[in-house]
Amino acid sequence: MTIFDDDDDAEPQLKVVDNYYFVKAKNEFVCFSTLPLKFDENDKVSGKGIYLRRYSTDGAPAVYKQVVAWTVALNREQPKISVLSSEGYWIELDLLKPRKIYWKFARSALTTVQMLHFVKRQPRKPMISLSVHLREVFSKFETEEMENALGKHHHIIKRCAERDPALMRSKVLQSFINDTSGKYFECILRSLSTKESFIVVAEPLASGGKGNCDTDSDGNIIGDDGDGTEPICAICDEGGELLSCKGRCKRAFHPTIEAGRKSKCVTLGYTAVQVKEMNKFICENCRYEQHQCFKCGELDSSHEPNAKVFQCCKLFCGHFYHPKCAAELLQSHSNGACELENKIAAGMPFPCPVHWCSRPDCKKMEEGTERAMWLAGCRRCPKSYHLDCLPREICFKYGNGGIRAWFLSERNLSKRLIIYCIDHEIDPAMGTPCRDHIKFPALVENKGHGSTESTKFQHSERKPLCRILMMVLRTLKILPNQT
Repeated sequence: MTIFDDDDDAEPQLKVVDNYYFVKAKNEFVCFSTLPLKFDENDKVSGKGIYLRRYSTDGAPAVYKQVVAWTVALNREQPKISVLSSEGYWIELDLLKPRKIYWKFARSALTTVQMLHFVKRQPRKPMISLSVHLREVFSKFETEEMENALGKHHHIIKRCAERDPALMRSKVLQSFINDTSGKYFECILRSLSTKESFIVVAEPLASGGKGNCDTDSDGNIIGDDGDGTEPICAICDEGGELLSCKGRCKRAFHPTIEAGRKSKCVTLGYTAVQVKEMNKFICENCRYEQHQCFKCGELDSSHEPNAKVFQCCKLFCGHFYHPKCAAELLQSHSNGACELENKIAAGMPFPCPVHWCSRPDCKKMEEGTERAMWLAGCRRCPKSYHLDCLPREICFKYGNGGIRAWFLSERNLSKRLIIYCIDHEIDPAMGTPCRDHIKFPALVENKGHGSTESTKFQHSERKPLCRILMMVLRTLKILPNQT
């Protein structure tokens, strides 16, 4: 039997109410889900019930009705919640328009209903797709401190599944039903939370700062100034006060120690005064045309005509690759990879592997016009996945494994998902993989010519962060060069 199936012959008397809230007899807020859930006429209703209220505003009449039960319809384009008045007729609620102050009392029940509706209509979708949907639906509401909220309605979800076998086609719902501990609920709802350490709320700087991101018509992430600069720090992968490089790499960095304190970022080591006096920031990689290959991590020349690493041709992509590294990822056959390597080395434009799904049975390219075809890219390597292709190990993994997936910005909750793929171990102290992935060119004084100009670059394997910081400070002439 379906849940409150909307047959024409059994259509209950309905009246839509928005800006609603529910109270007990003493005007204390209470969630409507405390009422009995009535599936059909055989379900008995008992108790005094609670009161549905709405103030008279904008010409809409006030509502003050005693209600004794509630029900939900899932066989529609949008889910429908109705409450049964003590007089015996049904009153429909405008689901997403409760009184603002009432949201925190009803959010758990409303989220449960939206979850049931989603898994009934799209039973094959994975947990990450459900999370994206819920974030999109409730983006205008405050979603903090929602951990364990769905767990309060485990019994309701189980009852609905027993009444409507179609719901049990969803593997996600099966996981909910079998998880009596509520841990699975917790993973979903933590993904809804605007957790400060993982949600970017960037504060713009006068000299190249970044705010929250936008997307162009193709779904590419672009910056406030339209240049595609990343709105999270290239070192620690978090937001805040960022200094954007105006070179080819599209990266941004925490410029000062204070800016990176909360995320334990090593930062660029500038002072606030130095940042304020900058007209344009160009990172050392872009200034001296030495960039890392995004596959092997090695630093090499990107200076034409003798470049060793080449940039992806996608408009807002700042990744560079050795021709051999790119070809091995883009072409599985050795003969084809060799040919592609030669073409890239000769200057042929190429879209890098980040823009293809890494799931072996997919391998489709990113498509910005359809949300399901957007890719979630790893911050440490060229692996990317469509939302529906994302491995289960990456889906908002909590506990000792750390967080492996989060959404890029509070404003664009469903626009961009960032991941650390399972190839990278999470450092529990930092909440990220080891932060030794950035290499800047090390300037070496050319004593033979008596010059202090940068004429040669030196780099070593994966320097410790402290050495990277010292190198940057010497480059910026904040510290003297060693003799």
